[in-house]
Amino acid sequence: VSYASTLKIPQSDARAPLRRRQDLAKARAALAHARAALAHAWPPRDERQSGEVINTPKAPAAIGPYSQAIKVQGMLYVSGQIPIDPATGAFSGTTIEVQAKTVFENLKAIVEAGGCDMKDVVKCTVLLADMGDFGKVNEIYATYFSTPYPARAAFAVKALPMGALVEIECIAAVPS
Repeated sequence: VSYASTLKIPQSDARAPLRRRQDLAKARAALAHARAALAHAWPPRDERQSGEVINTPKAPAAIGPYSQAIKVQGMLYVSGQIPIDPATGAFSGTTIEVQAKTVFENLKAIVEAGGCDMKDVVKCTVLLADMGDFGKVNEIYATYFSTPYPARAAFAVKALPMGALVEIECIAAVPS
């Protein structure tokens, strides 16, 4: 007589706790395998963040706890730029055209300080206070890039820092 039969538990259900333990063991083994694979494919945080900090006086200084750009593993990650004149530290213009040109000049200065050129930019993210300004920004965008154009995403947002009309960040591939 088995323990399961004395408790009036059907024999098929008596093995359920064992199956759950086996399933749990398999899940733990799979998780350990996934962690090992991830650790091999993606270096530890301190190694990922050991990139070179890029700063240039030709672009506005960071106004928060971030860098103008970070160069790591052959890529240059440029923080979002808003229309601040680096020479004066003042906000630049009230129209989308003036602000967009200032943003692109700031991006260009940082990209060049990172050892790249605008042709090395592979991705841009454009944030707009008003999606109605997309066409105007697109015209200015086309003067800073040529084919093949970088990949791009554009979003309308509720508000941008300091009341800016546009903010743009980019990623560039560092030439070897």
